[in-house]
Amino acid sequence: MKKLLLVLLVITIASFLFVGCLPVTPSEGEGEGEGEVEVAITIDGEYTNAGGETFVACKRDVTITFPEPVAIDNIVYVAKKIVDGEGNVEYRPSDAEPIPAIPNIDRTVWTVEGYEFLYGWPCGGIKKAGTKTIACECEPICLVALVKHPCCPGEEVALRVVTVDCFKPTLDLFVKFTDCVDPCEEPDPCDPKVPGTYMEWTSRTSDICETDDCCGDDCSGIKGWSVVVEPDPCLGPCDTITGVDCPVEGILDCGCLDYADTGEICHYINFNIDDNVGNNIESTWKLCFDTDELTSFEVDYEPEGTFSCDYSVSPDSNGWWQIYFDCTPT
Repeated sequence: MKKLLLVLLVITIASFLFVGCLPVTPSEGEGEGEGEVEVAITIDGEYTNAGGETFVACKRDVTITFPEPVAIDNIVYVAKKIVDGEGNVEYRPSDAEPIPAIPNIDRTVWTVEGYEFLYGWPCGGIKKAGTKTIACECEPICLVALVKHPCCPGEEVALRVVTVDCFKPTLDLFVKFTDCVDPCEEPDPCDPKVPGTYMEWTSRTSDICETDDCCGDDCSGIKGWSVVVEPDPCLGPCDTITGVDCPVEGILDCGCLDYADTGEICHYINFNIDDNVGNNIESTWKLCFDTDELTSFEVDYEPEGTFSCDYSVSPDSNGWWQIYFDCTPT
């Protein structure tokens, strides 16, 4: 009888110890299998394509939402789940260095700000090669939410498979300028034109044998692009041209890029192209004109966010100015 009482006492004490390991506070009716809400993992800026594949950028906020408050003393962590060929499971960062999430007041919503999806996966994160940044290729990962108590190994409560996109779009542009006024024509008094140019641009290059598009994104895909001419915070731009996907091409009509009356005048253009998770190319073009032609084309460009590419370009024999040639973000 004494042995039986001792066994019952040990079982009772153990049950009290493991109550603290429950990840979520039980609620009335829980466990009946009706109306049960799953734990949800959401990622800031995530994009799901038509085929159902979800893409995320290299570093974004991750939010874990629970149907009920997480029990006191438990903490929620975000990690990558890796299963090797023998079925062994590993969480990265390791259990010794988990990434804890911060709860809201009622402990139902937990957030990790700026979570680095490629930390330790699949090639040790982002590496530097000289002045450029090289990321792992477009690869899927298993992202999980773990609930841990100091006395417990932790429990996996949610999993999502997402593909990490660290690459900016690739792009070369060919830009050409043509006089708005034909010097061989008599001026029309009913349609006075200010001397200047119209501008056309394209990411496609053509020769006798083939046409290549120098625009693309091999992971989440191109979302859109914009050309903003003479941006002014008070007056607004002279013109804005936008497009989606590739090729990047269009025409800026006459009226924005005027020639100088005397000396030189410079106009500015902001160019932007985004992929579907927010990786983007941004640059400012400085176009300077004298009284009858474009004299210089300067580009202020940060292709990877780690260094600047400030450079000038020159036209080819057909009048096309190629930009992003020396600083293609690959």
